[in-house]
Amino acid sequence: MPTMAWTWIILSLVLLAYILVQWKSKTKKKKLPPGPRGFPIFGNLHMLGEFPHQDLHQLAQKHGPIMHLRLGMVPTIVVSSPQAAKLFLKTHDLVFASRPHNEAAKHISYEQKSLAFAPYGSYWRNIRKMCTVELLSNVKINSFKSMRKEELDLLIKFIQEAARENVAVDLSAKVSSLSADMSCRLVFGKKYMDKEFDERGFKSIIQEGLQLTAAPNLGDYIPYVAPLDLQGLTQRMKAVSKIFDAFLEKTIDEHVQSKDENKTKDFVDVMLGFMGSEESEYRIERPNIKAIILVIIQRTYVILVRSQTHHISNR
Repeated sequence: MPTMAWTWIILSLVLLAYILVQWKSKTKKKKLPPGPRGFPIFGNLHMLGEFPHQDLHQLAQKHGPIMHLRLGMVPTIVVSSPQAAKLFLKTHDLVFASRPHNEAAKHISYEQKSLAFAPYGSYWRNIRKMCTVELLSNVKINSFKSMRKEELDLLIKFIQEAARENVAVDLSAKVSSLSADMSCRLVFGKKYMDKEFDERGFKSIIQEGLQLTAAPNLGDYIPYVAPLDLQGLTQRMKAVSKIFDAFLEKTIDEHVQSKDENKTKDFVDVMLGFMGSEESEYRIERPNIKAIILVIIQRTYVILVRSQTHHISNR
């Protein structure tokens, strides 16, 4: 057998032994809820199939409403009753309020800098306060009243012209588009065409980013193999992140270079006002702003997709 092959075999065995030692040291002497036994390293991953929620339901029927699993090397508690959920989400909510680190948060969410992925702590509380008080307050939303009226007038005018010409209008699609345009102007101060985002279009890139974030990534469950990127997810995340970053950098540069002091400040303007300020309690820089904007864009997209899906299902 070639020397190189023996080298890889020895390295693999050393890595396997190291992982087993680490796994045993972490699981020893811990009082855990009941749950199914799993394999070393892979844990209970093999028990979750195409519909994991159904598999978890069946396991909970056997092991109880508070169940322990190991997804790879990650200890996981599954709660499946209202009483148990209350313990985790209300009684002891601060204990379970944080977010775990994963590859998607690292590559797409600027190292967990967004409100959705940031671990619980002072940074998350300050960002949440900034979004609530500075971006989503009644005063801020009402300052865009004229913009909303303008967009609504455009929709009404479009419907009137279609009625005069006896042209059918998909109202669900137009209302979704109206919501997207309003959100875009609220966040960026203007509407963007699909091709300004990327040649594949806004919706396509946002959808791919959401799919990559939700995709089961072996590297999240077995961190030792994450650098190998066995599923190719990390490579795709980096490519999507590069597109997001280029668009957001361009958007921030446009706001920095803008000389219009009479316009209503959009979300980007507000956050840029805090950037680098020693007086502000919100310690944010460009990566923080980009991470927060990206979550708002993704959230808007999810709302639009849900509204369109609801419309189709009611036909």
